[in-house]
Amino acid sequence: MIIIRRALPVVLVLGLFLTSCQEDGASSINSLFPIYGNGGQDISEVIATVGDISITQQQLNMHYDELVPRLKSKYDGPTGKQLLLKEMVDETLLVLGAQEMGLEKRSEVARTLISQRRTAMTLAMRSIGVPEGNDPTEDELQAFFNDNRKEFMQKGLVQARHIECLTLQEAEKAYQLLKDDFSAYNFLKVGMDFSVNSLSLADDTELGWYNKSGVVPLIKDSRSFIDQTFDMPLGLNRPIQVSDRWHVVEILNRKPARPMTYGEARDLVRNTMLPGYFDGMVKDYLLAARQIHPVSLLGQFTPGQGLTPDALMERAAMVEDPGVKVDYYRLIYTDYPESERADDALFMCALVCMDSWHDRRLAKRYLNILIDEYPESELMEDAVFLRDNLYNPKAMNPQSIEELRNQ
Repeated sequence: MIIIRRALPVVLVLGLFLTSCQEDGASSINSLFPIYGNGGQDISEVIATVGDISITQQQLNMHYDELVPRLKSKYDGPTGKQLLLKEMVDETLLVLGAQEMGLEKRSEVARTLISQRRTAMTLAMRSIGVPEGNDPTEDELQAFFNDNRKEFMQKGLVQARHIECLTLQEAEKAYQLLKDDFSAYNFLKVGMDFSVNSLSLADDTELGWYNKSGVVPLIKDSRSFIDQTFDMPLGLNRPIQVSDRWHVVEILNRKPARPMTYGEARDLVRNTMLPGYFDGMVKDYLLAARQIHPVSLLGQFTPGQGLTPDALMERAAMVEDPGVKVDYYRLIYTDYPESERADDALFMCALVCMDSWHDRRLAKRYLNILIDEYPESELMEDAVFLRDNLYNPKAMNPQSIEELRNQ
């Protein structure tokens, strides 16, 4: 699950408390507190007081954790913590001064507090409220893996060793000696005599395994080295130039690329799936929330005042980004639910969810809305069939519904 790792900044905490405690446009004296911490129970030692306000050891530790990494070194050690506490005292005095002057009532300040509270609550809902406790099941992970097998490949690997020389002449001499007596012992012996790479010599001239997009830590400009050596045949190869050095390379072994098993790929599958999965959950939540909190657009934004459903369908068809496509289609359903295009838009949302995101769960949500709210739709039969076949492996990218029916 994605979590918020940094505590909210001071002004954001103030915003949360200010806007939650305002009554008739005014705030109480308690609306600006606490200044530090997370609002939970704190029984740690009090290490400073500012008037009636206490600053605790826990608050100091939490404030340190809030700092960006590049600033933390400034406050390391006992002396650093002393400096940080002084700054906390200064901030507290400034907050008290702002409260005494009623600055939270100033429009520019109130706007910032409201904006930051909205941002914090929106982020909290997206990253905690919606996804918490809703990780994909093992069946969903397995289904995502099956739908995207080509994305989960064990890359091809090459195992090599080398002799690194300063000049082509030295490299040719080393190569000839090896060619005359090509054995594991002789490679190491020639390497000790000719190689100038002390790092690989420490590993008996071996470079280990590497893939085509990886790195070889022991080689300067390893990108060029890999490009030239990855497809070399097994055995001894003629000298190659990499940057200002020359290398005699022996390819010891090769492992071809292959599909990963689910067990090998599971962690990668989960990490790949989660962003789209949680984004789909947010979209799912927003669809359901409209049923609880009805939305009406008024004035110039009243349906019919802007783009027509047909124009929105055309725009959706033109854009490549699947997220933007869905946004346009959803706009048709939410703003023009009575239009002849609403059921088309829901069906297209489901197809985008399947084709681009492989998100069966959200696709099913759109299909269910179509089936429940548009029972007379010409798409009804296709929508029911597609919903009932969402977990058919052949259903994820069919050329047509007819093709799926015939499979």
